[in-house]
This record gives sequence, structure tokens and C-alpha cells, in this order.
Amino acid sequence: MTIFALSTVEGQSGIAIIRVSGPLSKKTLEHLTGKKPKPRLTTLTKIKTLDKKIIDEGLIVYFPKKQSFTGEEVAEFHIHGSTAIIDKLLKELGKIKGLRPAKQGEFTKQAYLNGKMNLLQVEGLSSLIQAETDAQRKIALEAYLDQNSKIHFIWLQELKRALAYIESSIDFSDEDIPESLLSTAKKQIKKITAKIKKHEKTFEDKKRIKDGIKIVILGIPNSGKSTLINYLSGKKIAIVSKKAGTTRDILNQKLNIKGIPVTFYDTAGLRRSKNDIEAEGNKRAEKIAKKADIKLYLGSNNIKKPFGNIVIDKSKNNLVVINKSDLKKKHNEKPNLTISLKNNKSLDVLWKKINQKIKSLSNTSSGPSITSEREYTHIVKSIEILENINFNDVSLTAEDIRAVINEISEITKKTDNEDILDIIFNEFCIGK
Repeated sequence: MTIFALSTVEGQSGIAIIRVSGPLSKKTLEHLTGKKPKPRLTTLTKIKTLDKKIIDEGLIVYFPKKQSFTGEEVAEFHIHGSTAIIDKLLKELGKIKGLRPAKQGEFTKQAYLNGKMNLLQVEGLSSLIQAETDAQRKIALEAYLDQNSKIHFIWLQELKRALAYIESSIDFSDEDIPESLLSTAKKQIKKITAKIKKHEKTFEDKKRIKDGIKIVILGIPNSGKSTLINYLSGKKIAIVSKKAGTTRDILNQKLNIKGIPVTFYDTAGLRRSKNDIEAEGNKRAEKIAKKADIKLYLGSNNIKKPFGNIVIDKSKNNLVVINKSDLKKKHNEKPNLTISLKNNKSLDVLWKKINQKIKSLSNTSSGPSITSEREYTHIVKSIEILENINFNDVSLTAEDIRAVINEISEITKKTDNEDILDIIFNEFCIGK
């Protein structure tokens, strides 16, 4: 079956590209242009309906089988981005026997099934399309360009070498096999385990860059939380009032901080309340706080208990800040920083501290890393098997090593598991 779809953004634009992929691609170009296209050469031509009425003038290009993104024959129509032109051409394509609209991610699925990409590259491409910051782009690009697969192939070679030593001990146990065989295999497995465990640690860093860092501002009413999120975001997204309990729900603002996606959350003031709406706000604040990468506790300088009954988590990722340094101090807290949002005092220092926390949580260094939950699952299973290998029974040891080889191979190898494929390809848009 030959598929087609709009591959550029929907709506009005300067240029739109409609892609056709499958065995009827070349004939489709001939039907709608009257021309026999030369491979990989753009041609300016009139694009017509099946009854020879002009739809538009644009560029066409034809890619032969195995020389295209999908590995199938591919035709592209580069047309003016009018919704009327796009709709008309899509309608004409739908009239051609043997053509149907593409499903979500189906062009990329064709590329995968034709061996043009492995699963890691597919996941990298999906992330690349969705990237909003430069750090996200870099990580996704490494996966898409197949930089991450290299480390898996190295591990597989080392595992197969260790397995060969173990199997020699099994197959030739009655002969004079050097005692060093098993010892060599043990050393190799120990080294491989260390390498994979080190690689496993990259997951959390890259996940934070991919999903973004969550910073939740917590405090009792009237501590300045709404004023702070307005300052941090550079916008008035929260209503500021002297009346306690003004903020009832979670407000958030996304920022791009040096390539890292960061979301700040302003929460309801945490205090005991008989008001149902305010109590619900407190529950939501506590829920989002559990998912936070950084908790920023904000208290007031002019009260004895700046944080009320809030239990402060003073772990290294969090910040304890006292606001209203312009008012008389009435507490004995030892915060990380004292500021005045009213007088803009020490706000630059606060920004610096927030940036330091973000940097410590997000390793943006290049190199192989785990970029998907699917890959992470296989890595974790591999480590679990490796750490529980019992070298006292060489037959079981060989089985364990084979199991690890299978887990690592599953990361990149071709699969027919439709459930896995559906999850991966459903993340794509229709035209990709």
C-alpha cells in the first residue's frame, strides 16, 4: 500500500510539503503532473487534478526505493501553503486507487521496517521533533544519528567473548583447559557490569533534560510566593494580594534556562483551613511537591514561625529562603538566603543559586546516554542478571550471559512486537 500525508505544519504557511511513500509514488507524480521525474532532482511544474485542472505550480521530487527516508519509493510535492491548495491536493491523492492517508508515525515506521533506522534512532527522531530547548535537541540528535548504539555493540562483543570462555569450560571440561579461562571470564563480566552500571546513571540526568525540571515554591500564606513567581517568569501570572489564601490552585510558568526546560509552580499557602477550596489547594500543593526536583521554601522575615507547620526538606537540591528582609526580623531560622522582593534585594543571588541547583541536576555533557524508558528497562534487567551470576555452575553462568546479550540486543534490534511499535510510533505526528 502507498501512503500519503501533509509533512509540514497544518494551517497556512509559505510552503507546504505533501509526501507519498510506497510502490505507486512515481506513478502518482506522473498522474498529477504529466511528467516522468528523474531521481533526486527537483522540478518546477504544474500540479493538476486527475481531470487535468491546475491545482498549483510547485516543485516535485522523486526518490527511488532504498534511496529515500522510508526505504520505499517516495514522491514529494512542494506547494504553496494555502489550506485550499493543500486540501485539494490531498483530496486528489485520495482518489488514486492504491493510495490511502498515512497513520501517525507511519513514514518513520516504514523506515524502521525497511532497516533504515533502529529503534533507538526512531526514539531519537521522535524526541528531536518534540525538542523545545537546545539541550533537548542535542540529546535527541545523538540518539537519532545512532551515536548511542555504538556502546551497545561494544558490550555485546565483550559479552560474547566472555561467553566463549565459559562455553569452552563446558564443552571441553574433560580436556586440559587452562585454569585462567574462568578467571578471565569473571574479570570481563566484572568490567562489563561496571560499564553498564555507569551508563545506567545517565538516565536520570537526561530524563530531567527531556521532561524538564520542576521547581515548586512552597510556603504559608502571604510569604510572597506569587510575587516571586511573577519575578522569576518576568510576567504577572499570579494575582498578588495582602489577603491570605488568594492563590487557591497551582499556577505554573515554563522557562528555558540555558537550554534546560524548567517549570516553576506557585502553590496555595500551606495552612490548616476549614475552607473546602483552600483545603483542596493545599492537597494539590503537597501532591506537586512530591514530584518536584527542587523545592523552594519561602517564609516571611517578620513572623516568629516563617514556615508555620511546614516540615522543611533540607536536602541539597532544595532552597530555604526568607523574604521581606526590609521588615524587622522575628525568627531564628537559618535560611540559604534572605531577600526582599519588595526592594529587589539579593534577587540576583537567588537567581544564581537557582541556576546552580538546575546545573547540578542536569548533566548536559555529550556522549552515549539512556534516552528512553524502554532502553532503561533493558539496562536495569541486564544489571540485575549480571550482579546475580553464580560462577560455581558454568552452565547457568552461560545461560545468564546469553540472557544479558538478549537484553542488550533488544535495545536496537528489529522487533515484530506490535504493542511496542504502536507505543513508539504513536508519538509521531501524521506526516512523519
